[in-house]
Amino acid sequence: MNKTINSPYPEIEYTDTHFYIVFKQSKEYITITKKERSGQKRWSELTERQKEIMYLISQNRDISRKQLSEILNINQSAIQKQITKLKQKDFLKRVGPPKGGHWEIVE
Repeated sequence: MNKTINSPYPEIEYTDTHFYIVFKQSKEYITITKKERSGQKRWSELTERQKEIMYLISQNRDISRKQLSEILNINQSAIQKQITKLKQKDFLKRVGPPKGGHWEIVE
């Protein structure tokens, strides 16, 4: 499904031999893409291991440290160290109690 966000109508420009269709972006679209790009730029400062952890958490916010360590084939203390760094950098937070809580990715 294609969704438009208050997009202005395209403009048609032409010369003797060519014509051009100019599509302009709406202010809403520009705002949304700026937010998306800033999120991508922010993730670029993470290590590959931290990106893997963030990806796995984004797929399953209830994932445990033990499950992360099994999937990534590293020990739980290494997972804990990376999670601590992600929390300090304000990428990740834990919501609720240690048992029964879940992870939240900070936007």
